[in-house]
Amino acid sequence: MKVVIIDDEFWTRDSIKRLADWERFGIDVIEEAEEGLSGLRIIEEIRPDLVITDMRMRGMDGVELLQKLTEDYPFVRKIVISGFDDFTYTKQAILSKVDEYILKPVQAEELNRALEKAVLELRISRGLHAAQPLDKEVMGVVTAYKEQLTRHFQELQLEAVRDCFEALGTVLKTRIEIEVSPGLFHLLYKHFMLLLDELSAKAGIDPSTAMPEQAASFFVTDFTPLTQWIGMLSSAYTSVLEQTIQLRKSKNRIDIEDIRQFIDRSYPEPITLESIAGRYFVSKEHLSRMFKQVTGSTVMDYIITKRIEEANRLLQASVSIKNAAEAVGYTDLTYFHRIFKKITGVTPAQARREPQET
Repeated sequence: MKVVIIDDEFWTRDSIKRLADWERFGIDVIEEAEEGLSGLRIIEEIRPDLVITDMRMRGMDGVELLQKLTEDYPFVRKIVISGFDDFTYTKQAILSKVDEYILKPVQAEELNRALEKAVLELRISRGLHAAQPLDKEVMGVVTAYKEQLTRHFQELQLEAVRDCFEALGTVLKTRIEIEVSPGLFHLLYKHFMLLLDELSAKAGIDPSTAMPEQAASFFVTDFTPLTQWIGMLSSAYTSVLEQTIQLRKSKNRIDIEDIRQFIDRSYPEPITLESIAGRYFVSKEHLSRMFKQVTGSTVMDYIITKRIEEANRLLQASVSIKNAAEAVGYTDLTYFHRIFKKITGVTPAQARREPQET
């Protein structure tokens, strides 16, 4: 990789060159310039991956340089190192999507953290990490924990969510003692934050206001401690869940028609009173009482009736008893026979129309 350092102070350029761990980030070409115009000429010549620039320089300053980089070299990563915490400078830095804005004097730890972030983003944007899918074992772990988190979140189980992340951290710790693929932590963090976005949307919660501010912008690198980013995820989930619980407590009305339509679509699935209550963030007792009041039926009676009605229709269409039972969510044929007769008054065999011979 190539980097260009642009700063009118020799000792700053020298500090950057001495303090950065270039080899660790795979940077082997380091050029430097005293101001923006000469810096641009070098950029045009070597096409760097990363530019580190000051803001206040003679000739073309950092504001103008960042504008040119954004327009002409949109894929170059940018780090600003400035002695001024000026609004104009920081505004342009934000507009130009710089990876980091560091105040002088340069500190090694801060500089290398910024380089790490910029290089990782560069690799991701080029598909170097994205092209490496999670291996089968890790994907299995992620899928299992996402399912657990979804269930605990929908059932408003705060402690269970915390325990889930603690267990995930233990599992991953064992895993990373063997090997950590580049970008793995970053991908996993994004996986779980996307799930939180989905769960928040279903709960009617704006995650940007519910979770800690730093969780959304938290950047995970290969060197971020496992406990740190797992802890950040746990904190984000529990914060959103706490607000969800408060919302549910203040909720007086539920849309029974919406719930009925959901059951009409989902009755072949293993849905229960608990799972539906969790999905709509209401208590089982409140849901049960309101559903009976509006429909005249309990939730489970309504689900069973829908299943048996559909099974009866399939049997009338000469579908086999086994296939009809499975189509509406029953794998236990003995139970299906019993519940079918209880609802319809006849056995599935009596209800089934024999196929017509052709």
